[in-house]
Order: sequence, then structure tokens, then C-alpha cells
Amino acid sequence: MDGREAKNATAIAVTEGLSSAFPVALASGAAIGLGHKFHAGFAKNVGASGKVAMAIMPPFFAFVLAGEHAINRTVREGGAAAAAGGAAARAGSTWHLRAANYFHHHTLICFGAIIAPMYGAILSNELAKPRPPTWRFSHAIIHTRVFGQAAAVVSLVLCFGFKDIMTKAGAPFDVGDD
Repeated sequence: MDGREAKNATAIAVTEGLSSAFPVALASGAAIGLGHKFHAGFAKNVGASGKVAMAIMPPFFAFVLAGEHAINRTVREGGAAAAAGGAAARAGSTWHLRAANYFHHHTLICFGAIIAPMYGAILSNELAKPRPPTWRFSHAIIHTRVFGQAAAVVSLVLCFGFKDIMTKAGAPFDVGDD
């Protein structure tokens, strides 16, 4: 496989890997959230790192598995034929390519749209906890700032890392507007 075919195979693998990992990530995240909320033993006995690991591993596995299958299929069918087939398959459903192009062009706006609800959720969580009578609203603001900074740093790295991956995969993508 030459350099161009390898790049096409990689782009196909990343696209299929992400499309496979996204629904699995939603499901595993929801399952961990529900387990934490409704199962006292799970919430008490599994630490934060264990919950994060349980939420991250299934989508990671789905991404790797779908990527490997895509690369194997590309090698089997020949790089150029598989790339043409992938483009033909994408021609009918361009909503995800439009969303990817929007994200690629407006990454900072998308980052803000991701992090703002996180800050709201963190503040809501801080305000909902039972507190002693000496506790003040400023304590919730301080906790929100600290936890929000961690969420913001992780989200920033993920957003701009994803933008870099999309750029390497050929973004902005041609959506075939008529």
C-alpha cells in the first residue's frame, strides 16, 4: 500500500471507528451514570477512576475494532476501490459531514457549547448536596470553578485533538452540495 492508499485507509478507519464508538460511548456513559445514581453499592464501592475506565473502555474497543475491520477490508479490496466505495456510501447521508465541517470551522464555539452545560451541571450538583448551616453560596462557586477547570481542560484537549484528527483525515469534507 503506498502513502496515498494508506492515508485513505486511515481516514476510512477513523471515520468508521468514530461512528461505531459514539453510540457505544453514549450507552456506556448512561449505564455508568444510572448505576451510580440507582445502585448504592456501585456508587459507594467503585471509585471515580473505575467509573471513568468502565465508561471509556467500551467505546475505545468499538473504535479499535471498527477501525481494524475497515483497514482489513480496505487492504482486501484494494485501497482505491475501498476509498471510492466509502465516498459513494457517504454521498447519500451528508448530515454528519456537515456537522463535522461546522465543528472544524467553529471549534471554539462548539467547545463553548460543550463546556457551558458542564459548568451548569457541576453548579447544580454542588447546590443540590446537603450542606452544614455555615456553608455559603461562595463555596459552591469555588467548587464549580475547580471542577469546571478540570472539565474545561479535558474538553479543550479533546475538541482540538478531534479537530486535528479531522484535518489529517481531509477536513473540511466535500458534502456534494447541488
